[in-house]
Amino acid sequence: MKYTEKVRSLTWLAHNVVRLELPKPKDFKYKVGDAVEMQVNHKGPGPFTMTNLHDENRLEFVIRVYQDHHGLTEAVSQLKEGDEVQFTEAFNTFQPKENSVFLAGGTGLTPILSIIRYLYELGKLDGCQLFFSNKHRKDMFLQEELRTMMGDRYQNIITNDKNDPDYYDHMDAGYLKNKINDFSKSFYICGPPAFDEAMQEVLAELGVKKEQVFTSN
Repeated sequence: MKYTEKVRSLTWLAHNVVRLELPKPKDFKYKVGDAVEMQVNHKGPGPFTMTNLHDENRLEFVIRVYQDHHGLTEAVSQLKEGDEVQFTEAFNTFQPKENSVFLAGGTGLTPILSIIRYLYELGKLDGCQLFFSNKHRKDMFLQEELRTMMGDRYQNIITNDKNDPDYYDHMDAGYLKNKINDFSKSFYICGPPAFDEAMQEVLAELGVKKEQVFTSN
């Protein structure tokens, strides 16, 4: 691990999602969509994407906590101000493209989030759409910010609660065909491996070419 920094803050965004903020080392450089390998209290390493813009004097990570795994994300959730976090140099996961469709599952939102924030700052987000899938409403996070940036081009999908009156659905071919008017756009997919695989199959069914699809895996 090249860098060691002390925690500035740790904030809970949902029952299983935290925001970790660290100082940015003076020689640390990264681009929108980049990630690092992180280690906490000898747990890890594991990859996490910086979710804040690259010209800020800090590093922000949004991380889903899997407490039953008793691994790295649980160790992150137990951090306090002043605790040390180790991490590597940045490496690329996604590069921002205008006029894109983002398909996010759970904290697969995180690399996409930095791109959305970047395009919003440039005033180039209007041609983009975001579809954000979670199992339950309590798993959702950053709704207010996403709605502010994207308006009704931001759609939530809840897959495991049939009684959810607003968001219960499945991100299948029928759903996306009804929501997307232009399938010649770039498509970003990020989520658990099963989500990524399913979304690639759905897009292929809808006639989207492989060169239009970008995944983090």
